Amino acid sequence: MRVTRSRQRTSSSNYQSVSENESESNCESPRTEPAKSKRKKRSSETSTPTTVAPTTAAPTTAAPTTTCHRDQQIREISALLACHTPFVYVTGPQNSGKSYCVDQIMTSLQQSGIIVVLVDMRDILKVQGFYHSVLSQLQQNVVTSRDGVTSRDGVTSRDAPIPDHTSDFVRLLSGSVTEPCVVLVKHAQLLNQLNSLLFAAVSVLHQLTAGKVSVAMISDSPWELVYLSNGSTLSPPVIVNIPPYSRLQMVDIIAKNLLQEHSTLCTEIDFGLPELENYVRLCVYDTLAVYTSSLREMMTSASALLHKYVAPIKQGELKKTDKIKLFHRVQPELVTTMTQLSCVPSFKTSLELPYNSRVLLVCSFLASHNPARLDKRFFCKGKSSRRKVKSRKGSKLSDALKGPKTFPLDRLLAIHSSITQDGTIPCSDILMSVSSLVSKNLIVRVSVDLLEQPKYKCLAPLSLVQTIAKESGVDFEQFYYNY
Repeated sequence: MRVTRSRQRTSSSNYQSVSENESESNCESPRTEPAKSKRKKRSSETSTPTTVAPTTAAPTTAAPTTTCHRDQQIREISALLACHTPFVYVTGPQNSGKSYCVDQIMTSLQQSGIIVVLVDMRDILKVQGFYHSVLSQLQQNVVTSRDGVTSRDGVTSRDAPIPDHTSDFVRLLSGSVTEPCVVLVKHAQLLNQLNSLLFAAVSVLHQLTAGKVSVAMISDSPWELVYLSNGSTLSPPVIVNIPPYSRLQMVDIIAKNLLQEHSTLCTEIDFGLPELENYVRLCVYDTLAVYTSSLREMMTSASALLHKYVAPIKQGELKKTDKIKLFHRVQPELVTTMTQLSCVPSFKTSLELPYNSRVLLVCSFLASHNPARLDKRFFCKGKSSRRKVKSRKGSKLSDALKGPKTFPLDRLLAIHSSITQDGTIPCSDILMSVSSLVSKNLIVRVSVDLLEQPKYKCLAPLSLVQTIAKESGVDFEQFYYNY
């Protein structure tokens, strides 16, 4: 007796057909046992299991469930490569999870029986190195598939040929490939810089090898810039954009990683996922996001600071809800962690800069740390007619925790003119000084659009600015809004 879909819709939602469960169990993981009921048992005794007819569709690769919020992109790219799409171009900004996607896609394709060749262009210095890397990995895969062994232990690439020209590389690649394979190229923008003609040839490997090789390039550069540098010689790809991590996504990833890494500590003090998310949001992301966007650095810093953060809770001095007091306990360690980040430059106590650049550095620090609403109080010659409003201590603390803020160029020029009290300095000299400070990584340009007014942010520490202001004769304490 076969149960049709119309009968299932009319019946209660709690009772499902056993035949559909048994047919779906061939493709999916086993489900939990339904609730016991007499009516369910009778239907299971009378119904007969139905068989699923085999389909001829292209094989799909199911990506493993992760907590890095990249499941959709992994499934999309894996499905494209499993269907032997000629050319896939994956682009996204730095620290957006592209390397994680490549690892998951490579594992998924290998589990489905597809040969995968991975080339990291950071390890390639010459064109012949790219040829040798692809052919040697392909030879290892052919040897292991013939022997019926999945491991690559004991397989060397000494006998892999090193062609001199792209035509020889394509000929050897076509002769050595017996089954469809996928070539993954990480940091493909370096391949374009190494040899643009080779980049164009790799993009059309599917046509040159009679459909045997599919290519997927992973790059930080958008496709438009690559197309403009190479012209119309490139084959149009299927573009997959990976967006950057949002604030909520990064907090969720770091908190779940901490819960998995420090499970014993969290269980001991009853520190669950909501408390870890509050800790990451307050002590890690909102503080370190000003200096770095690297997920790995934030995860390392969060793991190192967690024991210091939960120490008062473990000793019974504070409660889990005392977030501000816990933050003050971990603040000295947080300052030390910020100086160890790779994105934060290491400054000397004094720099050899011209006088105008020194004054501009002090002005940029004031523009980046002083509130814009108080410029009239600090830099105007006459007294302000506005009433002085008493600010709360909590608002000052919240402004201080945000780090340096962006400022437009006209505000920097106005502060410089007020401090020096000399408007005879040409604007071209000031702009040259600003560009020199940017090249030394003392200030960084934030705005990208060339049509908008440029905006900057000062990265110099307070101790360096105080030393430079003292050497330049600038009364820094008079203009600095001390939190």
